[in-house]
Amino acid sequence: MMRKANQASAEVTARKATLTEIYSLWLDYRHTWQWQNPFVTPPWLKSWWNNFAGDNEPLLIVISADGSPVGIAPLMMKKGATRFMGSIDLCDTGDFIVAPGGEDLFFNGLLSFLESEGIHRLALEPVRPDSHVCLAFVPIARANKWHVSLVSQGASLEMDLPASWEEYLQTLDRKQRHEVRRKLRRLGEAGVLGQCSVKKVSETDSAMDMFVQLFRQSRKDKKAFMTSQRESFFRNLAAELAHEKMLNLLCLTIDNTPAAAVFCIENGKTFHLYNNGFNPRFRGNSIGVVSKLLTIRSSIESGLLVYDFLNGTERYKYRLGGKEVPLSTCIIEHTKWR
Repeated sequence: MMRKANQASAEVTARKATLTEIYSLWLDYRHTWQWQNPFVTPPWLKSWWNNFAGDNEPLLIVISADGSPVGIAPLMMKKGATRFMGSIDLCDTGDFIVAPGGEDLFFNGLLSFLESEGIHRLALEPVRPDSHVCLAFVPIARANKWHVSLVSQGASLEMDLPASWEEYLQTLDRKQRHEVRRKLRRLGEAGVLGQCSVKKVSETDSAMDMFVQLFRQSRKDKKAFMTSQRESFFRNLAAELAHEKMLNLLCLTIDNTPAAAVFCIENGKTFHLYNNGFNPRFRGNSIGVVSKLLTIRSSIESGLLVYDFLNGTERYKYRLGGKEVPLSTCIIEHTKWR
């Protein structure tokens, strides 16, 4: 924990780092720094970079105070544009990783470093209102005479989880509660249900075979989305997350036939619904929605506190209890270069 009384006299330094060095910081500070956003964790950054680096230049910046690291800026550059490492088609939100209490040191140090490197514009997207970007970077940048603009970029949905499944059902309106019970009952009538949650590295290959197959079967747009490059990313990501005990991949079968697969991430006390696929043969059994309901139930049973539906305002998210979290694109520019 940084002590604000010492910040004025602290010697703040900045350096570029490698993904390997970021992983080391993850191991040292995983439980004391704020890594709530899974899209800026080293397993995620490594998987994305290994598959999509292209002609991007990594810009991973570590800010330290009196020799001790206080945060990481997971950035990259391409043709003069500087943004979060990742892509909006695969990474729902971005942020910086900052030690609790170290926000002033980190963001003032980051701005000084960016200016010294001739970097005068950051395009940060999408960001949540509770991100370090919005809560700390925006006011600090403005205080340093940088221009800041925030533009709405849709929303994600999430909900607080109650202590039990029955309590969850009571949070739904009467009609939706009836629908949930009816859909679960109809699934049980469809055949012999097989269900497993894949979390181990040794199980990811076969589970991902099923996930990719069902993902492509689900809809034409999903089939087009799942290119060979994205498939490689998903497989790499599953293995990396499993290694860090963050993967929860729900696989469902009906009469031994693959029915649905839901790719989820457990990070801290939050359960993130990342992506899913299902067998169109079981569309009449509402297999897509029911498979997500089963992940909600398992997250409650595991004692998690938040269920994050992630980016997008699909109707089912509202029906299952999700509440909107507005997302924004944040542009930060040095006034001298506007």
